[in-house]
Amino acid sequence: MYDYSKKVGEFHEDHVRLTNDERSDMRKRRETNLKRVRDGLAELGKPEVAETINQGGYAQKTMTQPPEADDESRYDIDLGVVFEEDDAAGPRTTRNWVRDAIAKKATNMRYEPESKKKCVRVVYADGYQCDFPVFRRKWKETGWAYELSSGDEWVASDPRSMNSWIDLQVSAKSPELTGSYQLRRLIRFVKFFCKVHAHRVGKKYPSGLVATALAIECYSAQEGRDDLSLRETLRGLSNRSKYSPVLANGCQVSDDKDVDRIQRLIDEAKAAVEHLDGLNGDDVTAKDARKAWKKVFRHSFFDEPETATNALAGLETKSALSTPALSLAAISGLTQEVRAERMQSAVDARIGQGGGSKPWASKE
Repeated sequence: MYDYSKKVGEFHEDHVRLTNDERSDMRKRRETNLKRVRDGLAELGKPEVAETINQGGYAQKTMTQPPEADDESRYDIDLGVVFEEDDAAGPRTTRNWVRDAIAKKATNMRYEPESKKKCVRVVYADGYQCDFPVFRRKWKETGWAYELSSGDEWVASDPRSMNSWIDLQVSAKSPELTGSYQLRRLIRFVKFFCKVHAHRVGKKYPSGLVATALAIECYSAQEGRDDLSLRETLRGLSNRSKYSPVLANGCQVSDDKDVDRIQRLIDEAKAAVEHLDGLNGDDVTAKDARKAWKKVFRHSFFDEPETATNALAGLETKSALSTPALSLAAISGLTQEVRAERMQSAVDARIGQGGGSKPWASKE
């Protein structure tokens, strides 16, 4: 396949992974939300939080930017809230404590906090969402044992093990020995791919954890070639069954609602692979690669760059060429090399029209 890995890498850094400022913002939001929970519980006279546990893309370093022009996309933060077993009440009641605590202290919410089956969800007006899974813990000889508030039951859960499992998969399966791991980048790519096409068609695709597990399941390691790795990972996705359970850390993380979502991902992955398989020939150009990747990610990063002909449209007339100041102003925003090339093109065009005053006239 035509090697477009450098540009795909630039796209990942600029438009897929969070920027340093965005990551810093996520940390601040986490601390703000934690303070809201603690202060709200105190005002309501409820037990203190014993500990909190980072979960999801924030903890796993796989959060992504929203699709281009998607004003409704949310940054998701998952923050587990843990109570001592002796302090917790029933599963639903304990979740409601957290919901009421947030409602008491939070502002700028798009909707009132909602107590869902496995978490309390808050959607803020400035475009981010925070899920608060609620746990209770008890000390045993082997360490802390955790149970998740799920509906009306406390269900055994190990909230940190998923993060550890993903970290292990990333380091063990990536071709790199240290540093930035390819599999983590591929997880981000697959999650971003899901967001792009969910936004495009207005239908749901696999959630963050399911998409992460699918990326790990179908990952194809390709040293130094993230573009090739992504194509082959998408190929693996396109060949799986929507009915096959999605597993992570030995647990099934998909359910009935995911069947249609996974099928949409399979269909879109198949279309993407067809576009990228067109880059296998010996006569493939960078322009061909750019067009194919544009179809995969639907992003202006892959738009056709401005051509010299278009940039010089206002220069290649007698009136423009007779006014050097105007010509220089028109190209002042270009690099030194491109400016020189385009100025020379303008000179050549003027000479071709026959003569003219200095400095445009031929010396011959």
